[in-house]
Amino acid sequence: MAETSQKALQQQILIDDSNIPDWLLTEILQRLPVKHIFKFKCVSKRWFILISDPFFARLYSTRINTSLSTSPPWNLLFRYLYEVRIVPSSMIDTRIALQQSQDFSSPGFSLNFLPYSKHDCPIKILASSNGLLLCCETFYWQKNYYICNPLIQQWIALPKPPKAIKSVAVGFICKDGHYEVIRFPTANYGPSNTLRLETFSSETGKWHCSIVNCPVLDYYIKTDSPVVHYNGSLHWLEFRHSKIITYDPHNGTNTGLHLMNLPDDKQSEHLSLLGVSRGRFRYFEVTDTCFGPRDLRVWVLSDYDAQRWCLEYRIKFSGSWIDEVNEFIPKDNFYIFPLALHPHEFDIVYLGYGGCLVSYNLGTRKLDVVHRNFYSHQLLAFVFSPWPTTIPQPFW
Repeated sequence: MAETSQKALQQQILIDDSNIPDWLLTEILQRLPVKHIFKFKCVSKRWFILISDPFFARLYSTRINTSLSTSPPWNLLFRYLYEVRIVPSSMIDTRIALQQSQDFSSPGFSLNFLPYSKHDCPIKILASSNGLLLCCETFYWQKNYYICNPLIQQWIALPKPPKAIKSVAVGFICKDGHYEVIRFPTANYGPSNTLRLETFSSETGKWHCSIVNCPVLDYYIKTDSPVVHYNGSLHWLEFRHSKIITYDPHNGTNTGLHLMNLPDDKQSEHLSLLGVSRGRFRYFEVTDTCFGPRDLRVWVLSDYDAQRWCLEYRIKFSGSWIDEVNEFIPKDNFYIFPLALHPHEFDIVYLGYGGCLVSYNLGTRKLDVVHRNFYSHQLLAFVFSPWPTTIPQPFW
């Protein structure tokens, strides 16, 4: 009997926080891992109100940004694989923020909470924006789209798009509590310079179809390079004309797709990608040959309006990789392909080489193995928000 009374008293003590002022309770909650905070909203009405207050989110974000001496936590995600896998942060770099903040630790971080299709197909990651991911169950004939926050395992399903299209280029923008999904065909072979563009907006809860101008008749989007949201526009690599196709969904006076030039001295047509490092728009390529010297080159867009590129790095692999590479990779020539740019470090890029995912420091010329038995061409650098972006509940 005494033991039962003691347990009841302990429960009462844990639940009764009426003597704790709001400011002190806020200070306590500020120091908890963010995953736990969202669960603790259910403790009481008072806790729900405190945690849901935008002021609490601003305080939490300020504390995280102050405590992290480096940059926001991030991770590398596999986009299109037969299983959903994520490279553990410990295998990338011990200095990145994921290793320093328990709030964004990688154990248990997965997409297994998303529903699979009736054929049990793995989820495909299409794009990311402001801490959210846009996913789909299939690569071709996409119709079931999901938007999710993998940190707090929140997700919603979008209404199915109005038209079935075999292959689409997809963009995703999340800003100020609203999001948009933009899609259009990856290729155009018709005689017309217009195409059908479909946009889903969280503000309307509907897909909107429009006919927009296309700058070239026979474009072809490079789908193995992630779409990049930069300077208010979405950017896709175009394969057939060696250009960048851009689209600004909020420029009502200049609607349609537009072309942006790539560096004049670029060489690779296949092994290239776009990315953003520390707020700078970059183009990354490896010369597409399996034999002889191979070059790795990285440009930065120094003037967006003038489309002026500046070559940052040009490295010949044959003369730059040190002998220790041979400790884990055979001496034969291997296919080398670019995979990702480090979102916070200018000098670090990620490559596929000899069945391994490797990180390469362009400044020190040092190469490190991140992951063995690696054969994917599809990676996405995913940066977390200090305070998780919540997804508005659907009203459709």
